[in-house]
Formats: sequence, structure tokens, C-alpha cells
Amino acid sequence: MGLDLYNKKRDFAKTAEPEGKPGRKSGQRFLIQKHDARRLHYDFRLELDGVLKSWAVTRGPSPNPQDKRLAVEVEDHPVAYGTFEGIIPKGQYGGGTVMMWDEGTWEPLDDPHKGLKAGSLKFVLHGKRLSGEWALVRMKPRPKGPDRANWLLIKHDDAAARDDAAEAWLETQATSITTGRRMEEIATNTQRVWTSRTRDEPPKRKQSKSMLEFIEPELATLAVAVPKGKDWVHEIKFDGYRTQALIENGEVRLLTRTGLDWTHRFRPLPDYLAQMPVTSAILDGEIVAVDEGGRADFKTLQATLAGEADVPLQFYVFDLLHSDGEDLRALPLVSRKARLQRLFNGNHFGGRVHYSEHFTKDAADLKDRLCALDQEGLICKRANAPYHSGRNRAWLKVKCHKRQEFVIGGFTLPKAGSKGIGALLIGYFQEGRLTYAGKVGTGFTLDSAIDLRRRLDLIAQKYHPFSDIPPEFKRGAHWVAPHLVAEVQFGEWTSDGRLRHPSFQGLREDKPPQDIHRDRPLSPTEVRKAEDVPAARKPKRRAPASEKSPTDVVGGVAISSPDRVVFPGTDITKKDVAEYYLSVADHILPHIAGRPISTIRCPQGIGGQCFFQRHLTQAAIPHVNDTGLPVNGREDDYIMITDAHGLISLMQWGVMEIHPRGCMATTPNRPDRLIFDLDPDPEADWADVVAGAAEVRERMTEFDLQSFLKTTGGKGLHVVIPIQPQYDWSAIKAFTRAVAESMTHDSPRRFVAQASKSKRKGRVFIDYLRNDFTATAVAPYAVRARPGAPVAMPIDWKALSRDLDPAGFTLENTPAHLGRRKADPWADMARMNQRLSPKILKALNII
Repeated sequence: MGLDLYNKKRDFAKTAEPEGKPGRKSGQRFLIQKHDARRLHYDFRLELDGVLKSWAVTRGPSPNPQDKRLAVEVEDHPVAYGTFEGIIPKGQYGGGTVMMWDEGTWEPLDDPHKGLKAGSLKFVLHGKRLSGEWALVRMKPRPKGPDRANWLLIKHDDAAARDDAAEAWLETQATSITTGRRMEEIATNTQRVWTSRTRDEPPKRKQSKSMLEFIEPELATLAVAVPKGKDWVHEIKFDGYRTQALIENGEVRLLTRTGLDWTHRFRPLPDYLAQMPVTSAILDGEIVAVDEGGRADFKTLQATLAGEADVPLQFYVFDLLHSDGEDLRALPLVSRKARLQRLFNGNHFGGRVHYSEHFTKDAADLKDRLCALDQEGLICKRANAPYHSGRNRAWLKVKCHKRQEFVIGGFTLPKAGSKGIGALLIGYFQEGRLTYAGKVGTGFTLDSAIDLRRRLDLIAQKYHPFSDIPPEFKRGAHWVAPHLVAEVQFGEWTSDGRLRHPSFQGLREDKPPQDIHRDRPLSPTEVRKAEDVPAARKPKRRAPASEKSPTDVVGGVAISSPDRVVFPGTDITKKDVAEYYLSVADHILPHIAGRPISTIRCPQGIGGQCFFQRHLTQAAIPHVNDTGLPVNGREDDYIMITDAHGLISLMQWGVMEIHPRGCMATTPNRPDRLIFDLDPDPEADWADVVAGAAEVRERMTEFDLQSFLKTTGGKGLHVVIPIQPQYDWSAIKAFTRAVAESMTHDSPRRFVAQASKSKRKGRVFIDYLRNDFTATAVAPYAVRARPGAPVAMPIDWKALSRDLDPAGFTLENTPAHLGRRKADPWADMARMNQRLSPKILKALNII
């Protein structure tokens, strides 16, 4: 259709709408704008060939496959149109209120050009509200109907489908995904009108250089008693979301305790915080919603953020970490709070931002009074302590109720005739394994139970994720990947480690599952010891190597010769390698635990002798196990680890590299991962490696297989495809070989599928030989035994470019990279339930 019709409908001398100019050809953006013009509708847009293909969906999209929504095809829009939320002035074409209702990416299931021409476009959406498979089907035109084509927007019946009424569901999705505002809030905000004098965009899209960075918050340790003495101050413990506010020149960002940017979800608090009398500041506090009884209530907060309730959010600020260019963390707590309190003198901030007072006397009595009012409890802090990131004993939390977060690993069905769930099966991580803690069958509303069921169905898996669940709890259970975190209140822990009288409070989206451990409170004796500990200690002097202990402990494992430099030319020691692997344990273990592994050992460092080892020596190694699978030609068995202790024990053994096989030890003849290793010849062009990885991904998409990308810490790339373990190695190897040879046939000057060095000259070897019974591939996040300590790193497909350095991630820069990373690009791998189609294998004469 092009953009001619779009430009003809608009007078750009009177409107500031972007002039119709084609954008990049390769974009795959998807978005929906809720548009209240002559009548309310939803503008559904798919980016294709540099424009936004657009349809007006009169009743809004429905995730129910039984519904067929009328979608009227309208003129193509420019890609720049997809960032607007605000008001188009009356009298202009499309005048009215516009909300950013959903956004993400889309993937066509077939050729989209042929689909549009034929009137049947099938695709997958990856949005914040809409996901899964959808279709647009063109209706037959009426003899005297309008010129515009009518289509039907239909949801396919998959894991993302819903069977409830779409209208009721749409009512719960009534806020903007970029600013958190409702339509009426946008309509009454005259500061965001599209005119020829302003091109204002939602705050999320503003491009300003930020000088302030997220600071890992200080966390409190659970205690059973209130500490005594004048060295402590006490604050009310709030029942909400821990939040850090970063203020710069009137711009405000609100970040969760893990650094997620939730500014748009906490509207309009940023507008009030922008009134703070500072140029720049970092505030630490808690965002809450107060129920009708005047109590901060987590369920009310959850309902408000979900659009199910409309309760004004409140921000209670209890610390000031940065102010007008000055880092205040080294100051005593009471000094920081005095500086913070001055910011509130004479300022009201709409009654939504508050200074959190502290108390110095009668803390035990105060705790009793708070508990009588059904409040959360107290946070007790050392008055003269500096601010230290992480959990420590300078801050203690004394709760009125036993309550903590747990990871959901499964659920049971409700009674016949009911919707949602019956009970949740929950646990916590202990040494890298999910430990079962019990069932939660109360605390749900009908809406929350239905929403939970929808979320859980999306991450369903065949096997339970727990390490120790009793058989009686498995009956009737449906298992899910351990990705969701629930807040649970309970009475006591039983002697066998189960919760008594648990009650569901809500989901915690601000805490990653791997950080959820069992809260073990300090005893009264330990609290008394904490009372006597000095508020701040001077850092210990770093002793010379000759003075140091011959062993050190990392993650509970003794490391001998911890100060041995293992990467010549650097100061990276054996202990540094162990501490690195401990820091990434939650990332790497899902890809190596329970698998046969091979290792590269360098007992004296990479400057000494390194060798490949797949079996244990005669001496036993704690936490490292035999698999019972014999190494070819030997009486020895492949080794395996199951937890973080095993991982660090490998480092103590001198291991540098870890190479898992593409199968679990329990199903050695049934691989669950395909791997394509793109290995370039020294004279090959890096652009061909990039193109090869992209082509593998595209070919896998043709087989309905989603793939994942990682650098190798060397000169190439790996494309990894998780599959269900249904075929043997010969079938998998034959399939990957067919793909590699097909790529070679189509591009013989770029790719080769033979390992012969003479035939690889100047080309990229598509190595399918990784898919064999004894083959391995370097693990994600593993250190390579090479100069500079490079690391194999999972990356998002968006990062694939000619500028990518496949050896650019190292042991030293990876922790900072992981800290900045907004999401794990391999997070979805564990929940993939994809299979190789037998039709494909039969067509290739493989089975």
C-alpha cells in the first residue's frame, strides 16, 4: 500500500504527526494503540518492509480462540508512528486520545507477502499483553461494500489462549504499557497534545544521557528479637516493592531491587518525585498501596498495578545515597537521614511521597503495637553504619508474621466446575536445587487464580523441578518451569521442612527465582552478638602471598593454592576463577547439572600443562559424581555435577573449561539439544559467520524451532536449539548434517560442511559433528583456557552484528555485563517444549 495514502490524509502544516517516510526494511515490531476517536477501537500494527501494516480492530483483540474480531484494513503508517501516546487535536484526521496498549515483536509463520496477497496471514506475537500464534484472515468483499478490506483477527488455540470473556479481560488491561496511565488521564493531560509546536513522547522513549547508575540495595537479615541499645534506630517495615528513585534534572527513574525499570508502572509517582529540591539524587524506599483500613497491603498493591483496583500509590523514602553529585553512602545512617529529611521540609509532593521516620526508644513495645494493628513489623538499623550493598547484620528485620517468597514448581487443578487452580506447589533454592516446601491452597481470588493458571500454563513442563518432593504430593500435580515467585504468609515451619497454614499473597515480579532461599532468622543470642558488633570496620590489609593461608573457602568448598595465578600476564588467581563460577552458578547450572561433562584441566594454570578429562581420578572428589556411563575405550565413567558445590569442586580440581553433552545422564541416547558450531577458517570473513548464524536460525524457524545464540570465547558462534528427547543420536546427527549440507549447497563460497582443513580455506565450517553420542560443546558462561580468560556468553539475537566480538566477554567483565543485562536471553530455553517433526525426518529419509 505504501505511505502515499497516509500522507494525503494529513496536512503536515497543521499536525505534528510524522511525515510518511519508509523506515528500515528488516524491522519486525508489533504494536497496538488504543484509539478513542469517533468510536473506540484498537489500531493493530505489524512492521513490514519499512512501514506499519495497520488494521482497526473495532472491539479489541481477543485471546479467546472462539472469538473472531473484525479488523478493518487501513492505510500503512510510518514506523515512527509507533511511539506515540497522547492527544490528536480535534479537527485533525483521527482526532482523539491514543494509548500505547501493547508492543513487542512478531514472527510470520509463512511468507508474509504471500499471506497478505492471499488473505491469510499467520504469525506469532511476542508482546507484553498478547503472545502466541494468531491469524488475520481476509473476508470476501461485499458487492457494494466500502473500499477498505475487512479481515478477521483470530487467536490460535495454544498455551497463550484464554477461554474467559474477552471484554472482561480487556477491562483489566486498561492502562498504558509505557506510562501506566488510563485513557481519561491521557485525555485530560493537555501537556501531551500533538501539535505543530511539540513532538512530546512518553517518558520511556526520551533519550537522555544518565550519569546516575543503579546501586545494589542494602538488605536486612531476618531476626526473632528487636536489638537493644542506643546504637540502633527503628523504622516501620512496609509491605510493598523496594524501589530506588534516580532523579536527574527533573527526570525520574524508578528501579526495583534488582534494577528493573518500572517507572511506567508506578505512575504518577515520578511526577511528584521530579519536584524534589535537588538536581540529582538517589533515594531508597518502598512503594506501597494503602487499603481501606489505612494499612499498606501487598495484595492491594498487586491489584492496583494489574489495573484491577485504583488505589493511589505511596512512596516512603528511608535513605539518601546520592545528592547533587555527592556520594553519601560512607556517611552514618543518621547523617544520611538528616540530609534526606531536609528535602521534605515544607514540601508536600502531592501527599504521595513521604519521609520514613525512625524511632530510638521502646522498640519492642512499638513492634507489639504494630503487630496488634496487623502491620508488617520493624526494620532495625545501626545508627552510625555506612550504606553497604547486599545482606548484612547492620540492618535487621523483625516481622509480625512469618512470610517470605517461594518459587512455584507446580499446581493442582481446582474442584470440578471451578476455574483457575486448586493449590500451588512451592519451594526454595538450596545449593542450586529447588527444595519442596509444601502446598498453598488459600489466599486466591477468582481473578488471581485464573490469571495464575494462564501464566502457569505458559511455562508447563513434563517433569517436576523439585529435588526432593514426596510421592504423595506428585499425584494430580501439573509441573511448571520454576520461573514465577510467590509471596506466601504462613504459621510455622514443620519439623520436616513444610509450611503450616500457608496463604498466597501475590506474585513477586521484582525478585528472580534463583535468589529465593529459605529465611532463617537470627536467634536471640545472635541478635545480642549483632548488638555488640562495631558499626563499621576498617578493611583488612591484603596480605602478601607469602603471608596468606594455603587454603581459602569459596561457596563452602576449600580451595588450595588460592593465590596461584592461573592466567599468565594477569593477576587472575585460582580463587578468582572459583569465585567467578560461584557468581554465575545460577546461570550455568541449568545447562550442565545432571549432564555427562568433559573438562579441560589446567592444575598449574594455562601456562602449564592442560589436558582433556572426562572421568574421575582414583581419588574421590567431593560433590562430583560418576554418571555410570562409560567413556569410550575405558573402564571409567563420565563425570557429572548437580549443584554449586560440585561446580566449585571442579575448580578446586584445576578445571578451567566445562563441556556438557547434549543429553541428560538419565537419557544418554536421547539428546535434548541441537548445536550448530559456526567455526571460521582464519581467512574467512566474520560477516559470513554472522550470516551463517542468522541463516541457521531462519532455517530452524522453518521447522517451527526456536534457537538461541552464544559466543564461544573463541572465534566462532554456537546456535543451540532445545528439543524434547524423542530421537536417538543418529537421527539428530543426520538432521543437522542435512541442514549444514543444504547451507553449503546454497552458498558454497561461504560455508563448508566438511571438517577437512584443505576444504575450509576462507570459509565457515558449519560443524554439525557436535551432535554425536560422545560429542560436547563448551557450556554457556564457561571460562576458556585461553589468554585473557574469555567466557562463552549467551546473547540476544539482536546483538548479532559485524561489530560483535566473539571473544569480547571475559572473566573480569562478565559480572558487570550480567549486572547491566535487563533479561537473560536464554531464559525461555528451559520452558521450550518444541519437537522435531517426524514428517521432516521422514522426508529426509532419516526415520
